Amino acid sequence: MSEEEVAFAEIIGDLVEQWGFNRQLGRVWCLLFLRSKPQSPSDIQEALSISAGSVSSALNELQMWGVVKRLRVSGDRNFYYEPETRIWKSISNVLRAREIRILDEAQAGLSALIESLQQKKDSEKEFQIKRVKQVREAIDTAQQLFNALINGGAFSLPKLNRLFDRFKAL
Repeated sequence: MSEEEVAFAEIIGDLVEQWGFNRQLGRVWCLLFLRSKPQSPSDIQEALSISAGSVSSALNELQMWGVVKRLRVSGDRNFYYEPETRIWKSISNVLRAREIRILDEAQAGLSALIESLQQKKDSEKEFQIKRVKQVREAIDTAQQLFNALINGGAFSLPKLNRLFDRFKAL
């Protein structure tokens, strides 16, 4: 890899690691993104000096997130890989598959908690229900913002402004 490719891989590796992903995912994606031709697993292994198992795991996960595609090159029986070059599509794939799912799970858990609190005969229950609903509303707002971001323009500017105002008030 060139000095510039290594620098790019380090920057993206740091970024994806901060998002909770394995650093190798960022490095593999970077290599594919900066190369003009699809790369074989052995090309990737050699360029990044990582094991075949690491390459295979990274490619499988990157495919799962929809940021890398597997293909065949005419006249060659091996598989090759290329990146999704529409950056926003890659980011929105990950947001949709991961962040939205996490928010959905939190919403379901908070709704169940509110139902449980409503069954209690505790002097603090009304206060606690109010606080849990406040958190649920913040998560609902975050979900709407994520959906607007992912869907790219599905919301009008006034609606987005109302969502941001709602979010700031929470």
